[in-house]
Amino acid sequence: MPHLTARSAVRATDGITTLDELARHLTDAARIELSTIPPYLYAAYSLKTSGYSQWAQGASAQRTLIGIAIEEMLHMALVRNVMVATKCETVDGKEFRFYDTDTIPAYPGDMLHRLPPLTLHTQRISTAAVEGFMEVELPESKQQQTRKPSDEYHTLGELYDAIGKGIVALSGRIAWGLDNTRWRQQYRRGYWNQWGGPPKPLPVVDQGSALDALYVIVEQGEGAPDEQEDSHYQKFTRVRDHVDGIGVVDESGQQKYTIDSGDEAVWPVVTDPKATDFTGPVRTLAELSDAAYCYVLALLDKLYRTPADDPMGNDAGPESVRYGLERGFVAAMQGVLSPVAGLLVATPVGGGKNAGPTFGYYDLGARPKQALQDLCTRPELMAAYPRLGGGDGVLHQISLLPDFTL
Repeated sequence: MPHLTARSAVRATDGITTLDELARHLTDAARIELSTIPPYLYAAYSLKTSGYSQWAQGASAQRTLIGIAIEEMLHMALVRNVMVATKCETVDGKEFRFYDTDTIPAYPGDMLHRLPPLTLHTQRISTAAVEGFMEVELPESKQQQTRKPSDEYHTLGELYDAIGKGIVALSGRIAWGLDNTRWRQQYRRGYWNQWGGPPKPLPVVDQGSALDALYVIVEQGEGAPDEQEDSHYQKFTRVRDHVDGIGVVDESGQQKYTIDSGDEAVWPVVTDPKATDFTGPVRTLAELSDAAYCYVLALLDKLYRTPADDPMGNDAGPESVRYGLERGFVAAMQGVLSPVAGLLVATPVGGGKNAGPTFGYYDLGARPKQALQDLCTRPELMAAYPRLGGGDGVLHQISLLPDFTL
């Protein structure tokens, strides 16, 4: 089973003694955070809802899963902020990008830096799937404490602990400070998770704020003794135990369905789909899903290459390029990726199965927005899925997205 991302040169037994080693660890951390998002979103999209947009308010379990996925996006931003602040964005002469074939994971695959191996899938929600998510976020307190020495990290907590120690050891070699241009390149303004978590990413300006950012990641995932909100592990436990349920009740007020109720409550989506698995308009729709996913990642990369107009973060006017990119990040997730995924999970593909979003790499060319528009306006796609058009359809939402170049 291949790893979800390219095999790293990071070794747990070596520790972090150079900025290059710190850059390698941070790159791997960003890849791991990204690798969890498609499985969580896929499970959320597989839940049947009454609304067209599955990003809209719906069943509790679905809202919990989407909220966790959004917090993983926050973790990606926090890791990237640390990269920018420490000037550790380049490994082997290549600058880190979210939109990159070396970064975007494929499924199934073994989670990077995890012992024993843990395979992630994009699959319909079920108790077994959620228990797999719980393994991803398993707290150190629940891990087997007797471990054999290994070149691999056993858990995310171990990886982030090593990064924190490395930052402390190397802090004197890092040009910290509010006045350097790297402060203006970080994602630090109002965040958009309406389902919990910090209101915005943390700016990283010194050793203390870097360690704070790492603490938020571990606290939200595994939990911490002084945590103020439920960890991802605890939230997944609620979904597994049907506390956060489907949202449909019977005449007596009891839950009518659970995540294991089969096709009554969950779309019969295929496991680990790729766009090439499908044919005709379904394949084109899956490619549009890939393109929307890649647009979001490319937009994040563009955001990090676009310094804020105002170093203090007050540049939120309509003419601000940076503010437009940040709003576009939200709009692409909510207005494009989510409804396209909703169409895919409702589309039969034979054998009693439905399609699903594929979260794969798509070549956007030099103009990501144009690539989305070209895909969405293909005649065979519009004919098969007329809901993509219309006054507030996906095509209209694409027209509102930022038009940037790669």
